[in-house]
Parts: sequence; C-alpha cells; structure tokens
Amino acid sequence: MKSKGKLVRWNSERGFGFIKSSKISGDVFIHISELKQMSRKPIVNDIIYFDLVTENDGKNKAIHASIEGVPIRSTQPRNNKRKEKNSIVSILLTLIITSAVLFGAYKTYPLWSSKIIESVPVNLAITEDFTGYQCEGKQYCSQMTSCKEARFYLKNCPNVKIDGNNDGIPCESQWCN
Repeated sequence: MKSKGKLVRWNSERGFGFIKSSKISGDVFIHISELKQMSRKPIVNDIIYFDLVTENDGKNKAIHASIEGVPIRSTQPRNNKRKEKNSIVSILLTLIITSAVLFGAYKTYPLWSSKIIESVPVNLAITEDFTGYQCEGKQYCSQMTSCKEARFYLKNCPNVKIDGNNDGIPCESQWCN
C-alpha cells in the first residue's frame, strides 16, 4: 500500500528532498529519480505517494513515487520533431553517400566498362548478322569453320554440343577464344 506525505524540503540543484508523513516518524528521503516519470519536477508542499523502504543505516527512503494531481509523462516523446529531424538527417546522409559512390563509379567507368563488355556472353551481345548460315546437322566444334558459325549454331540449331561449360560462348578452345 502506498504511503502519503507532504514534500517539506526540496533541493532542486541536487535533486532530492524530504517528505513528512503523519504515519511515519521522521522525514523520508526522496530522490528525483523516483519521480522521473512525472510530467514536472516536485515543489515544496506537493503531496507525494510513495512506497517506503528502510535502508541498511535505518533511514527511510521513498521509492516508486508520484505527485498528486500531476500527470505521468507519456512514454511517447511529446515532440516528434527530433525524430523527424533525425530521420531527415539519415535520409540526407544516405543520399550523399549513395551519390558519392555512384559518382566514383561514374568516374572510373572507362576503366571497367570494356571489361564488362568483354565478359558479356555472346548470346547476350548485340544481334549478329548470320546471313548465309543454316542448320545442317552439325553438332560439334570440330565441324564448325569459324567462331561466327559456332555462335549461329548455338543460337539457332537444336542438339548442338559446342558449349561445354554453358557460359554462352561456343567452341572456346577451337574458335571463340
């Protein structure tokens, strides 16, 4: 059961004071940390509700205290502007970092772009003109006469066995190296 008393002294600089209760002999010490959930700081003559504990030295101390008539502070922040500001700062920081990375990639583009083009499989490259070629039943690299013919067969003819590692580049060891 909560005890009740009047705050008779308060030191706001040090964050503590004393409560006088008709049912408890002597003053009861109270620290500001026991009132941290209150929407305002205590002032002398406030009525305080508290749980009483006796310290090892025999002195009484108030814990789990509240001030009569003073609402408990919401666990939600009263002002979301700080959250909004932090969110905006986070977004801006993310945009700046992303822009810097993209700019760095753009500046080095000529260095790596040719490597990307070289690594694109032939069947993904720009459409090649295969005029003059037709499927004639060839299946193996040894039957091809050029890399271009091997690419034509790989792209257009069934049952070919000219891309052993399935990377889209036919006859790598004979024609398309």
